[in-house]
Amino acid sequence: MEAHYQPNWNLTQAHGLLGYNCGYAESSDCDSFDQHQQSLVWRLLGDTAIDGESTMLDVGCGIGGPSTWIARRFSPKQILSIEYCWSSVLAASQRPIKGAVRPRFLQGDAHSLPVADKSIDVVFNLESALHYSDKRRFIAECHRSLRPGGTLCLGDITTTHKLLFAPVSLLNSLPSQFNSNVTLWSADDYRAAFAQTGFELGHHEEASQGVARSLRDGLSEVRRLGWAGSRGFRGRILFLAALERLFRTGLLRYDLFRVTRTAA
Repeated sequence: MEAHYQPNWNLTQAHGLLGYNCGYAESSDCDSFDQHQQSLVWRLLGDTAIDGESTMLDVGCGIGGPSTWIARRFSPKQILSIEYCWSSVLAASQRPIKGAVRPRFLQGDAHSLPVADKSIDVVFNLESALHYSDKRRFIAECHRSLRPGGTLCLGDITTTHKLLFAPVSLLNSLPSQFNSNVTLWSADDYRAAFAQTGFELGHHEEASQGVARSLRDGLSEVRRLGWAGSRGFRGRILFLAALERLFRTGLLRYDLFRVTRTAA
């Protein structure tokens, strides 16, 4: 995973980005890619209640963009941010954060969250679960961690064409940036797992076209640096261009879920 995310880090450094996700754009050329990334965070959170008494858990926090944006906007009591890749944890921890509650960045595994039972108000998980080998275990861990009435906000890349993307698993054995440990679910898989675990679905949105618009805008920004300026992430540009096309054609989807732990 470290090799997979190194080009992402190179790209964010070249363009001064605080986070790295696909973003969401209401229309083309309406905002910068950085603003698109923040828009995706707000779209996933929706009307989730967050205030100065809230304890949040950001699982798969990457280099800390969403955790930082959430801290600035809502000033929750605490944000615990978990990331598997140590290099991302280090980068997030060293970045200065002004005028907000500082997230606590820790290296950890989404399959075994380092928090007590019923201790979290909101779990935030954006564009990370596609890398989890056991998504059901992760969802069960979220249910264990959340207080009754707490919310899991999960945004992930999904597909209804699993057989088409099955060969992607062959890349998981390669020690390169293309080893991404991807396991794709469908939206129906997620809905079934939520129900089986004890979550109540509050909101589901298929956001693929807005994500595709964001990627197209982001790629336009990246290409302005030219070939020389894209050293260290050239392969990622091709990957993002393919991803944008797959969202547009519907072969891949981008689904946003908000589910609540029942009172039981």
